[in-house]
Amino acid sequence: MAAIIGYILVIIAIGAIITFGSSLKDDREIKRRIEDEWGKDIERKYSEDDLKTVSEYFNNRKEDEKERFFIDEITWNDLNMDSIFKKINSTESSPGEQCLYNMLREPLYDEKELKLRDKLIRFFQSNSNERKKIQYILAKLGKKRSCLISDYFYNKEKKRESSLIYYRTLAFLPIITLAIVFISPHMGLSLMFIAVALNMFIYYSEEKKIKFKLEAFKYIVRIVKQAELISKEEIEELRDYNEKLKEALKSMRSIRKASFNSSNNATDMGLLMEYVSIIFLTDLINYEKMSNMLVEKSKEFKTIFGIIGVIDSCIAIASYRERIKEYVTPELTKCSKKMEQVNVFKDIKHPLMKDAVSNSIEMPDSILITGSNASGKSTFLKTLAINIIFAQTIYTCLAKEFKCCYFKIYTSMALKDNIFNNESYYIAETKSLKRIIDSLNEDIPTICFVDEILRGTNTVERISASSQVLKYLTLNNCVCIAATHDVELTHILEKYFSNYHFQENIIDNQITFDYKIHEGRSTTQNAIKLLGILGYSDDIVEKAQRKANTFLKDGIWEAE
Repeated sequence: MAAIIGYILVIIAIGAIITFGSSLKDDREIKRRIEDEWGKDIERKYSEDDLKTVSEYFNNRKEDEKERFFIDEITWNDLNMDSIFKKINSTESSPGEQCLYNMLREPLYDEKELKLRDKLIRFFQSNSNERKKIQYILAKLGKKRSCLISDYFYNKEKKRESSLIYYRTLAFLPIITLAIVFISPHMGLSLMFIAVALNMFIYYSEEKKIKFKLEAFKYIVRIVKQAELISKEEIEELRDYNEKLKEALKSMRSIRKASFNSSNNATDMGLLMEYVSIIFLTDLINYEKMSNMLVEKSKEFKTIFGIIGVIDSCIAIASYRERIKEYVTPELTKCSKKMEQVNVFKDIKHPLMKDAVSNSIEMPDSILITGSNASGKSTFLKTLAINIIFAQTIYTCLAKEFKCCYFKIYTSMALKDNIFNNESYYIAETKSLKRIIDSLNEDIPTICFVDEILRGTNTVERISASSQVLKYLTLNNCVCIAATHDVELTHILEKYFSNYHFQENIIDNQITFDYKIHEGRSTTQNAIKLLGILGYSDDIVEKAQRKANTFLKDGIWEAE
């Protein structure tokens, strides 16, 4: 017996040494990575399913708070916001990246909230030692994208049938049989074998049913434990957050003490602890305790998740600011009417373009933008829309000056035929525009970005319908920025829209663009000339130009 105990103690000692050494190595690697990646544009890999789990908190929040405004799917996809999120996302934890994703989709309309967010971002920019301490704690938490964590505090289920007493009774059986061994060794060992076999059978049977929940609960335990470490950091700028964390943690003591077996620990010590956990049903007992607790204390866990997420997100935004260098915090004004302030945007840039050409514009109201293909119209629309979202979310604009109202933001730009719903491009576009019209109100102005309005129908009806849709938008508390090839609209709507254009130059059969926005409507017609530059035959180009000239002169198309 003494030899067996000695052997076990040796295994435990070796396992502890290996675990300790591995932990030291991991700690050094985390600290090195935090140091190296700060302010750097690091390409991070995402699987096809990653963004689905990253958006989990947002989806729950959107469903739970339907009265709030969120960036909708059409606008998000039009602006390629998934790529922008990836560009900003250097968070260390799942709460961090889920809150950052939600942050970009939930514009704020409260200056105090935005200023507090900015204050925390600036603190992490200026205080590297404190920032690295928090980053290290968050990095030890890490990411678990396979688990849907926020589902547990948005769960509408208030009661559940618990098997806690049942599992505790079974866990006590091996201890009872151990006591019997001293009275009757043969009977005791037989009963112990039966008790161990029974518990192992029950463990593996139940573990299959709740495997994914067990993984989530293991991560929830880590969230709570790391939150406790953050709450102990004496950082003045985190005082309000830490007070809320401490209050929420008070009622979650059982979760803080819970531990689950880690199947990733392949050391002798790890294997030994795994078998002990199985025999005494530790994971199943903790699963039941946590399931009960998360139903009862969902509000407290929601607070912990949110605070961890906000802190991690603000560190990522601080790092993003260090990368882009040239940015400004916006000047935002609450306007119930869009005409209460002139919107000023100076030297704005697109966040995904390395050598982006900056543009400046002052907009008292809606504008129409004309110009040829590839001249910069669509990019300008996206640049302005993204920076307005940035202004009301991460409080960071790629510009030298940025002044505007608080807006609800919509786009209708990169639509596609919906073959699954048998919808044509025109139907999809009219529905997209209708959602903007339905959003208009007198409380908060809307700003919308429309690219080639109603392009899915014939010229006469397109111009007629487009003029009325655009007029309705701008007369109903909406700033509308629309790009179009239909120069006719610039004349029809000149009382309601200011005109701007992008232009190109053709010299020696070479086309160049300055990608700068200019006042006034486009006066050039180079589409037919471009055919020649691109190698179309002279016969096609000359006949096309002749027909165009005839129509512009007489208003009639020549028959072939």
